[in-house]
Order: sequence, then C-alpha cells, then structure tokens
Amino acid sequence: MAEQRNRWSWDVAGFDPWKSSPPSQSPPPPLEHADRKPTAPLVRRYSISATSVLPQPRQSVALKLQRLKDKVKLAREDYVQLRQEANELQEYSNAKLDRVTRYLGVLAEKIRKLDHVALETEAKIAPLINEKRRLFNDLLTSKGNIRVFCRARPLFENEGASVVEFPNDYTISVNTGDESLSNAKKDFEFDRVYGPHVGQAELFSDVQPLVQSALDGYNVSIFAYGQTHSGKTHTMEGSSYDRGLYARCSEELFDLSNLDSTSTSQYKFCVTVCELYNEETRDLLLEAGKNTPKLSLGSPECFVELAQEKVDNPVEFSAVLKAALQTRENDLAKNNVSHLIVTVHIFYNNLITGENSYSKLYMVDLAGSEGLITEDDSGDRVTDLLHVMKSLSALGDVLSSLTSKKDIIPYENSVLTKLLADSLGIDFFFPLIIFDVSAY
Repeated sequence: MAEQRNRWSWDVAGFDPWKSSPPSQSPPPPLEHADRKPTAPLVRRYSISATSVLPQPRQSVALKLQRLKDKVKLAREDYVQLRQEANELQEYSNAKLDRVTRYLGVLAEKIRKLDHVALETEAKIAPLINEKRRLFNDLLTSKGNIRVFCRARPLFENEGASVVEFPNDYTISVNTGDESLSNAKKDFEFDRVYGPHVGQAELFSDVQPLVQSALDGYNVSIFAYGQTHSGKTHTMEGSSYDRGLYARCSEELFDLSNLDSTSTSQYKFCVTVCELYNEETRDLLLEAGKNTPKLSLGSPECFVELAQEKVDNPVEFSAVLKAALQTRENDLAKNNVSHLIVTVHIFYNNLITGENSYSKLYMVDLAGSEGLITEDDSGDRVTDLLHVMKSLSALGDVLSSLTSKKDIIPYENSVLTKLLADSLGIDFFFPLIIFDVSAY
C-alpha cells in the first residue's frame, strides 16, 4: 500500500514509470539523518497531455498567420475609407459654414440699411410729432390754461333734500333759501359740471388730455378742492371698484408712453409723495436710514428734496402710493388739515434729435376748505386751520393773477404756491381744479 502511494504516474508515451526497489534491498539511511522524520509522500497534481507537448503542424500556424494578415488588410481598408469620408464631411461642413457666414453678412448689411432708414424716418417725423404736440396743447390753451370742474357727490341718508340743481353740463344752481329775493337760486358756471350720478371714468375722460400734455413735456397740476367730506379724496383715490385719478392718470401715462417709445426714444418715470402741514413738508417715501435718490420740488428760490421711487408700470406706481398713504394714515389727526402732493416726474430722451425733456404731473389733494373756527377748537386746531386758510387763499391769489396775466405773481405768500411755482408759472401750464361739493 505504501509502495503505491510513493509511485509517480506518467501518462506521456515513451516514458516508463519509476519502479521502487523491494524494501529488503533499500540501503539504510545515513547516520546523520537517522532521526529525521519521514516526509509526506509525493502526490501528482498535474498531468501533461500528449497533444500539448507534441509540436503543432506548420500548416496550421501558417493558416492563423494568414488570417491575421487578412484582418489587418481589412482594417486598413476600413481606415482608409473612414478617413476619406471624414475628409469629405469636413469639406462639406466648411462649404456650408462659409455659405452661412456669407448669408449672415448679407443679413447684417440689410439690418444696417434698415436701421439707417429707420433713423432717417424718425428724424423726418420728429418735427411732425413736435408740431402735433404743439397744436394739441395750443388747442387746450385756447380753452383756458386754468380750468375748473365742479363735481357733486351723492347725498348721505341723513342729509335731507338736495339744494343743488344741474341745469346743464356747465352750470350748477344753488338754492340760497333767501325768500326775500325774487329768485332764491344762485347760478355758478364752470368749465364742466358733474352731477352725483357721474362716475370716475367720465370725469377722467375730460382729464385725459392734460395727461397727454404732461407726457408732451408740459407741467400739469390737478387739484382736488372742497370742504371736508365733500369727496376730494374719493375723486383722487377712488375705490376698489371705481378707481380714482391717481390710478387712471398713471395707467394713461404708461399706455401713451408705450405707444410713443421706440428703440431711439424712451420715457422714464419717478414718483415723489409729500404732505404739507403747517407750512412744513413731510416726505412720505423717506425711510429712516435709507440712502434714497432724491429729486427737487419747487423753484430755485424755494425747493425741497424728496425721496424718489422709479416706477416702470402702473402696478409699481400703485404700490409706491399705497406705502405713502399708509405712512400718512398713521397720523389721522393731520389728514384734514394737510395738503397731499403726489408728483410723477417724466423724463424723455430722443437719441436721434438729441431732445431731452423733463415735466411733472402734480396731483394734489388739498386740505378741507371749510375755514370754520369755533370756540370749542383747541389752540392747535386753530393754528392748523389758519395755515390751511392761508395756503388756500395764496393759491387762489396766484391763480387769479395768472388768469389776469399780471406781471407779479404772489408765489411767496405760501409754501404750497412756492413748491408748485414751476408748474403754475411757466409759459405752458395746465392747472385743473376739481371743486368737490356736497349737494345739500
């Protein structure tokens, strides 16, 4: 059994397996190795097949070599063909690119010529546009630089019967109640009269031409004048379902400017809001600690610097105005005895003609004009009313002097007239006074 375990097995032909000698004939181990332990028997792990040792036929190697040569030849042919296709594609792309480049050059030249024609056309029509503006504003001037509209609000439930009648669109008739007179009614004539049934849209239809004048470069002032609770603020602010002059004027400004703006002419709008209380101005857009750009309001002799807000659409204008009114509402006691001045500053620039213009649209909600001082009024109340009466009287004197074309206009009598002097005292100006009254 041990003899079989130590025997090598050979599968290769021509080799005989090794045969061990009988145990009795094996020589004794050397003395120096007498005490070595016997090693483990050798075990055959791999066998060598005859086919792997015998040489391969030369014909088979030559066949493989020929196949490799054929593959290399085909690869070279494919490479040459792909290289030729790549060159053709490159030439085609270059030709296309050259054609597109030349076509873009032709388009660029045509665009340059069109721009030149457009510039020439704008240069030709610019005088016509200016002439149209002049004629339009001359027409307004012929109707009177200073125009006064009268508007009556509806009666409240507890106000009784109306004492005001409206014979036509230009006259109101007030019943004085004086029975000693043959005719107890007294008539007043205005440039336009609006009864209680007239809404904001119809009122604005007569205001709209003045908005166009402001866009044409003329200063325009719109005043809401009347007693407390007569409807001044409603005329200017309106309501959510019937917007007032603030919103309608701003929308008209942007609509008209979008029609007139071109690539070479543009408008820019900024808004300032302040109130005038006891001959002192309060900036309603100025935030504490905020470095806001400012604009001047008033004449060089008397002006104030107010924070300006740039607006690009009616929504932004409404947001700015809402913030200013919210600041003003924080002191309700002053609302009836302070003037609110909302100003839209209009900047126009024409790159062709080099024309630059700057105009203003003032929208002023004046303080209540009742002018009644009673014994119950406190000292502060009396002071407030006296300042209101003084400023309104000064405004009336200025407008009267302008209407009479006097040489000296008394702007210096009030801060209100000083601030609005640049709007009231130039060659072309269009103050509009909306006289709000109650129909009782």
